[in-house]
Amino acid sequence: MHKVFSGGLFIAAILLSPLAAWSAESSALLQEAEAVRAEELSPVAYNAAKDAYAQRQIGTADMQAQQAITNSLIMSRTFPKLIESRDRMNASGAIDVRKELAERAEEAFDRVVAAVEAGDMRRAKKDSENAELLTYQAEVVAAREQLTRPIAKALSAARKEDGNRYAPKSFAKANEGMKRVERLVSSNPAARGQLYNESRNSLEMAQAALEIGRFGKQIKRKPETAEAWFNSRDNDMSAIAKHLNLNLGGAKSHTERVKLITDAIDQMRSSYDEQLADARKQINKLQGNLAELDDTRTSLGKARYVLKLKREAEAKIAQLASLFDPSQVELFLTTDADVIIRMKAMNFPSGSAIVPARSYDLMELASKAVDLFGDRAVRVEGHTDSVGNDEYNQALSERRAVTVKEYLDARFAENNRTITSVGFGEERPIANNEKAEGRGKNRRIDIVLIAPPIPTTKP
Repeated sequence: MHKVFSGGLFIAAILLSPLAAWSAESSALLQEAEAVRAEELSPVAYNAAKDAYAQRQIGTADMQAQQAITNSLIMSRTFPKLIESRDRMNASGAIDVRKELAERAEEAFDRVVAAVEAGDMRRAKKDSENAELLTYQAEVVAAREQLTRPIAKALSAARKEDGNRYAPKSFAKANEGMKRVERLVSSNPAARGQLYNESRNSLEMAQAALEIGRFGKQIKRKPETAEAWFNSRDNDMSAIAKHLNLNLGGAKSHTERVKLITDAIDQMRSSYDEQLADARKQINKLQGNLAELDDTRTSLGKARYVLKLKREAEAKIAQLASLFDPSQVELFLTTDADVIIRMKAMNFPSGSAIVPARSYDLMELASKAVDLFGDRAVRVEGHTDSVGNDEYNQALSERRAVTVKEYLDARFAENNRTITSVGFGEERPIANNEKAEGRGKNRRIDIVLIAPPIPTTKP
């Protein structure tokens, strides 16, 4: 059926229809180009495409946009280490630390990009050697400023307050930690997760030495401070005892009060362990009985087991709820009793797998959730939106998942946690990719705490 237009409406429809089609097509191609970072990795072709679209030279614009996408993918596949090093350099704030070196690194990077756009891969690979060296140097300088210098400043402040005398162990640990960070920064600045953890721990030790040093000097100047501190410590123990329904009146010394509290906690823990052991015996007994029943009963047993896991997980999620801002991190259960920590505010730079410095506090909060579910294996999942090449999105999601996995590996190095990573590209959207808001939700990291399998019953 044909629609009938009258007068000016018909003319307007003819004029607006191609404009709408052009707008949709150009928007899609430019979005794809931007998704693969064409503004940085193929600026000549990208800007030529934008100019041509503005002048409605559609054929030329489409060709330039496609060329920008192709050039960007060539850069990403051929020089991934250079791109990642440059991203780390910029994320570390190298331009504020060593402006001249950072600018030289950017100029070297631009020469590689220009060679790729010119189709001269031989020159691009040759220029990449110098670009990699300069970005590496700038990255190391910036990482040292960001991760080592704060420890050195804290140690210096602690020494001025005699922290090395009053807290020699904390001071020594901080000093050794600073040396480890320095060695790692020089040898492998890409190990951001390990570097951040080492730096944070060392900084905490240095700050502890500083506080203890200040307190020691205060007691030396004002000996009466020791009495106030001693009383405040006893008040703290009294508050703990009150929560334990424990009477400390019979304790004659601080040591005795500490022993009463620890004994009470041990007794509670022992009672809890006994109850837990009895519950496990009952569960094992039920599982043994269920093994002898038909498939229907077995399915019911599985359902009960999953329900038990869900209830335990819900209690832990409630315990963690106060730690997280729902706009940044979301925790929820799946039907299989897996727990998903959705890192909604994990904002990677476009096309990059580098975790911005501002996101490490978020990673530490997520680590606390992982730590609470100590009996679960961990799987880090990377997801992207649908803008851009499928192959590019798949590789990007894998790299981002590996980056978060490496952070967790460093965080739980002594816990022997089973941590894996996988990238799903654009395969598993949780929102509409047709809208910017939906695409933002689809670009995410999910940390999945996998529900333990149903224990097998021994014959």
